[in-house]
Amino acid sequence: MRNRLTWLIASRLTVILILLGTAAVINLVSPAEVIVHVFIRSTLVIASLSVIYSILIKFSPRYILQAYLQIFLDVVLVSYIVYQTFVVEKSFAALYIVIVLAASTVLPRLSVLIASLVCVCSYATVIALIYYKILNQNLPVLTPEQSVPLYILAILVIGVLGGQIAERLQLSHIALTKANRNLASLQAFNERIIESIHSGLVTTDTSGVILSFNRAAEEITQHKASQVIKHNFSQVFGDQSENISFSPELLAISKPIRFTAICQSANGRQMHLGITASPLSQEDGKPNGLVFSFQDLTEIIKLELEIRRRDRLAAMGKMAAGIAHEIRNPLAAMRGSVQVLRGELELSEDQSQLMQIVLRESDRLDKIVSDFLAYARPSPSKLVEFDLAKWIAETVSLIRYSAEWSSSHEVTVDSPQEPLMILADSNQLRQIVWNLARNALQAMPEGGKLIIGIRERKNQDIELIFSDTGIGMSEEEMERIFEPFNSNRPGGTGLGMAIVYQIISDHSGKITVESSPGQGTKITITFPQNKNSLIDSSFDILKPAKIFSSSGKITSKGEN
Repeated sequence: MRNRLTWLIASRLTVILILLGTAAVINLVSPAEVIVHVFIRSTLVIASLSVIYSILIKFSPRYILQAYLQIFLDVVLVSYIVYQTFVVEKSFAALYIVIVLAASTVLPRLSVLIASLVCVCSYATVIALIYYKILNQNLPVLTPEQSVPLYILAILVIGVLGGQIAERLQLSHIALTKANRNLASLQAFNERIIESIHSGLVTTDTSGVILSFNRAAEEITQHKASQVIKHNFSQVFGDQSENISFSPELLAISKPIRFTAICQSANGRQMHLGITASPLSQEDGKPNGLVFSFQDLTEIIKLELEIRRRDRLAAMGKMAAGIAHEIRNPLAAMRGSVQVLRGELELSEDQSQLMQIVLRESDRLDKIVSDFLAYARPSPSKLVEFDLAKWIAETVSLIRYSAEWSSSHEVTVDSPQEPLMILADSNQLRQIVWNLARNALQAMPEGGKLIIGIRERKNQDIELIFSDTGIGMSEEEMERIFEPFNSNRPGGTGLGMAIVYQIISDHSGKITVESSPGQGTKITITFPQNKNSLIDSSFDILKPAKIFSSSGKITSKGEN
């Protein structure tokens, strides 16, 4: 209705300007200043009313009442025009028909009929005023040729037809509104379905230009839909020509194409995506593009690698534990025998030195076996409650007495303002910190900085972060870092990180390693503090943390 009223205002101005031009032409052909003056005054009145109508439309929602008001004032104005111009020209009575037609566009059927009767009554009133010369004694006498009944009949006929038109327009408007509402509801429903899907959904045309990009796709790739729409598929997902190429042959496929792609998100994170490509068809069934649905498989692939690593370590541990046990007994017998021989025989200095080497290496071998058995057959955890921040600070203070410590090393413990009281095996966690700190110091032979961070995540999990500025590791070294007997350092047993991994697994924790050659290493350990994630057995371990008042940041620097 608002749009129709706006159209009616514009149409009224157009009609009165046309009539003003017509009056000017009539005045040129046969001077009739009365007509020109009447239409000038009418134009000014309509312009003023149009301003008022526009203000009412903007500030008042009572559009039906405004429509009645406009039609009524139009009738009054046309009656004035017909009366004032009757002395020269009687055909302006046709403006009543224009009013009825205009009313049929904004009013219902019955109101259009009423408007036509009002026009007839107004016209009849004007004719009566003219016939009886009530207002002007100089008006001409009416004659039968002046077609007054014809105008009245035309107004009534147009009113009936206009009412039917108004009714049909109203019914069409209702049907169209309902269809638009259903279409909008269906479109909104489809959009909600697309946005609710947890899989990324992308549509492209035949050349690979992206047409749509749902919310899940934004969350997975970190790209905004507004930034990738109208861009090529390869700009977001990289070159996938080995897996899929946009060609007419591709659009003719009958079965979906599935492949795994390695891509980079907008923030630089490497992703493994499982992608399915299917043809996008038009109403006639002809394909005009492709639909890609995909999921982020990065965490699943990491879990698969983790499972394979655990299976490999479990198999190796089981086999090696049996071998180590079998080695230990004959090793003890051999060492005892050597000690007896050294006590009973008179040995030269060289022989005594060789005998000492045998004993020292047998002790080292026994330590390796003991460490491995501790890894393969860990003892049950002994749970105690302790302040994690204070406890780590004490452990770090012991590191300065290790062989790896030097004055060029700096170790910083970054803890929260409030300490975290946790229930865990303090000796096993001390072994984790000790092993990781010593590894970090060994990775910085020329000196460097080690930061041990402690923080509590939003889900109450606790994180320990070891970040050093050492030599870093290659991808191959990171892949094998937790395997037993995997060491690149002289004299190392290669069991330190394997034991760390075992302890963290027994505590239902998680460890991740980030490193690159020459860029240092960052190791993040997460201990779950959710009750549902803990199992009360000899392998579990952390229980919900309690928060008490705080200690701050502890910094230790190397000394000679």
